[in-house]
Amino acid sequence: MPKKSHNNQSLDEQLLRLIAQGNHEAYGRLVKRYKFHTFSLCKDVLMQYVNTGVTIKELTMVCDGSFQNIVKKFDVSLNSFYSFWKGMAIHRMMEYLIDNSYVIEFGDVRSVISLDEDFEDRHPAVDMICEKDDEKANRRILFEVKNVILKNPDAFTDLESMVLRFVLDGYSLPELEHSGVMSMSTLYLTFKNATEKLQKLIKKIK
Repeated sequence: MPKKSHNNQSLDEQLLRLIAQGNHEAYGRLVKRYKFHTFSLCKDVLMQYVNTGVTIKELTMVCDGSFQNIVKKFDVSLNSFYSFWKGMAIHRMMEYLIDNSYVIEFGDVRSVISLDEDFEDRHPAVDMICEKDDEKANRRILFEVKNVILKNPDAFTDLESMVLRFVLDGYSLPELEHSGVMSMSTLYLTFKNATEKLQKLIKKIK
């Protein structure tokens, strides 16, 4: 561990011990120390997720508002307060982005693309669309996938983008066929090509 990083962790530990004893001055010092970390983390998150309409000031307020609760939840047996804080702060920011993004909207979501399963030609839609019981996980997946599409507009044809957006908004391929958008064979082929491209993009990002 670099000396500077080790010193920072040691100072965090000292301040946290004092905070546990009711030292308000130590809490103020810890808050001040994490102001720069907060700004840097918020900036990184907004660079990763595009066109959300959320400002860095909003995310900073979200982080500041959750800091005291993060300190309370921190277990001294954990290795690093910074790592714990960062994970909790990102989780809270993601919740805020998902709830407040004006570009990536969510209605009555009924299905989502499963990006962890291999695509099989004999089940071109069934294997790629699956029901999710956890609403928060569902919304997070949709947010992440739509963000990938928004950041890579040139990766898809106009037709592929349209079909992906309809599916991510909860429409099934049979529903799209009945609406007269295009034939089922064209829908399946377009959806297959789009999801294969999407999988490659996500694997590349990971």
